[in-house]
Amino acid sequence: MSNVRSILASIWIGWYRDFSWTNPLLGLSLRTIPPIASVMAASIVYWWGSFHAGVFDPNRLAYIMIGALLYAHIAAYSMIPNLAIAEGKWTFVFTQVYMSPKSASPYLAGRTLGSFLSSAVTLFLALIAVYLLLPPLFGTSIPLVVTPLSFALFGLALVVNILASMGIGFLLGAYAIFATKFEWALPTYISGLLMIFSEALFPVTFLPGPLSQIANVLPFTEFIRAARAAMIYNDVSSYFYFLGLSAIGGLILLFAGLLAFRRAENRARRLGLLDRKVA
Repeated sequence: MSNVRSILASIWIGWYRDFSWTNPLLGLSLRTIPPIASVMAASIVYWWGSFHAGVFDPNRLAYIMIGALLYAHIAAYSMIPNLAIAEGKWTFVFTQVYMSPKSASPYLAGRTLGSFLSSAVTLFLALIAVYLLLPPLFGTSIPLVVTPLSFALFGLALVVNILASMGIGFLLGAYAIFATKFEWALPTYISGLLMIFSEALFPVTFLPGPLSQIANVLPFTEFIRAARAAMIYNDVSSYFYFLGLSAIGGLILLFAGLLAFRRAENRARRLGLLDRKVA
């Protein structure tokens, strides 16, 4: 129960940090700008190239739209443990978490969940916005499945992806404990790799052989496939197949992330690195 209370308190801390400077409605509205910009940029690039090549396909536009939205969503909250540690070290706040012998994992899990909830709300707002903006811009309809069932399945996929996102977050957090430089930039590099290897904008079959095989089994790839099965192809059987693979991969990644973070945390305690000043 103490861990549950710690997680809930950390969710509140994350929200207070993100929205204390304004009211939540304005804060959420401003947070919809990055995912909308991500989709608009990717869609315009596709439209420009495909239109001049004479191969424009509304289904491909929907494919890119969903992938760009989900990529922005993953990047928005999966890197929170790394950023929370880096921010805490710079402000000399993170060391206060270690005044007790307990692990910081509940604190980081709560911060991640708080960011997920905010990002999920802005994701749905951005989805509605681009669904209304893109058809008049490109003069075509967007073939999305807009039903209560498709939105429910889409939301379930977001929840299942928490496992993988939190796993990679703890892996990066294990690095951030020891880092004195580049911990702020690392999430940007990882996000860029995820955009390529998660099938966000193009099928992983376009990658060279070994890279394609690795990308094909990543839980993030299966998560985006499941979302597309629900929102574009209306294929429930494929949806649950991809979702199951995403859940299994996410559990493995979460276990690996927690194990790496716990070992890094214990080592940092022994070496006295938790209150080390950063450069």
